[in-house]
Amino acid sequence: MKKRIITLFVLALCTTGVFAQAERIRLYEGKAPGCEDWTQQEFLFDYTTSLYPGETGQCILNVVDPELYVYLPAKGTETGAAVVVCPGGGFTALSWSQEGPDVAKWLAAHGIAAFVLKYRIAYSGADYEEAKYVADHSYGNQGRDARMRELTEKHAQIAKEQGYDRKMAWDDGRAAITYIRKNADKYGVNPKAIGIIGFSAGGNIVWNVSLHHDEMSRPDFVGMIYPAWFTAEVPADPMPLFIAASQGEAASTNHFGDTPALYTAWHKTRQPCEIHSFTSAMHGFGYRDNGKPVNIWTTLFYNFLDNCKMLNK
Repeated sequence: MKKRIITLFVLALCTTGVFAQAERIRLYEGKAPGCEDWTQQEFLFDYTTSLYPGETGQCILNVVDPELYVYLPAKGTETGAAVVVCPGGGFTALSWSQEGPDVAKWLAAHGIAAFVLKYRIAYSGADYEEAKYVADHSYGNQGRDARMRELTEKHAQIAKEQGYDRKMAWDDGRAAITYIRKNADKYGVNPKAIGIIGFSAGGNIVWNVSLHHDEMSRPDFVGMIYPAWFTAEVPADPMPLFIAASQGEAASTNHFGDTPALYTAWHKTRQPCEIHSFTSAMHGFGYRDNGKPVNIWTTLFYNFLDNCKMLNK
C-alpha cells in the first residue's frame, strides 16, 4: 500500500504544474559531488501555513540532485538580465512556492529571466509519512511536538553521517551562475547582468557566493531578502546589493544577522546598495499576490536593477 501511495504522489508532482511549467536543468552530470551515496527520496508537499491564515505553502524535502527551473520572459519583453532565485528553508527544506516559482514568474513577467535553484539540503525523512510529518509540524501550522523534536535530532544525526554541509548549497549557487553565464546566448541574457537573490537560508547562499567566486560564478548583483546567518563582511570585488527585511529583522538584535550593518559596510565600497525595512511584514513574506504592501519589494528590486544599468529597455 505504501508503494502505491508514493507512486500516486510522484504522479501528482508531475501534473501539479510546479514541475511541469518550467524547463529543468541538472547542475551536475551524474550525482552531485559528495552526495554519491545518498538514497533519500525527494518530496514536495502542500501545507497550511500558520504565518498567513487561509493560505497554503509548498516545501521540498530531501534534495539530493540540484536543479535549475527556468522561467523566461515572453519574446519581445526581455531586459537581458537574469536572476538565480534561492528559496529559504533553514537548509533542511526549501520553502518553494512563495520564495521560488512565484518570485520567478513575477520576474519573468517583467522581462527578467529567472532560474529557481533547487539546491542540496539536509536529510529530512525516511519515507513519505515521516517527511510529511516534518512538513506539517515544522513548516505547517501543527506545531513542533515531542515527535517532531525527536525527528529533528534523528535527521540531524543522519545528515552529519552523510557529510552534509552548507557548502554544498553554496557550491550549487556558484554552479548555477556559471551555467547561466556559459549559456547566456541560449537564454538571451547579458552575461554581464547575471545576479542572484535569496530568502532566509537562500540569503546565506547569496552572501557566501558574493564573497567566494571565480570569474564565471561572480554575480553582477545580489539581493538578500530577510537573509540568515551572515556577518557584515563584504567581497573584495563588491557588486550592487539589495536588501529587504521585516522591521524586526532589520536590527542588530536579530539572531540571523544585522542587515543595517551589512548595508553600512557595503555602502562604504561606493557600490550601489539599498535597504528596505517593512513594518507590517514578518520573516518569510516571500512574494504573494495577495495585495499586502510588502509585495512592493519586487518593484523596488526591479527599479534597483534599472538604476544599476542591468536592464536593457
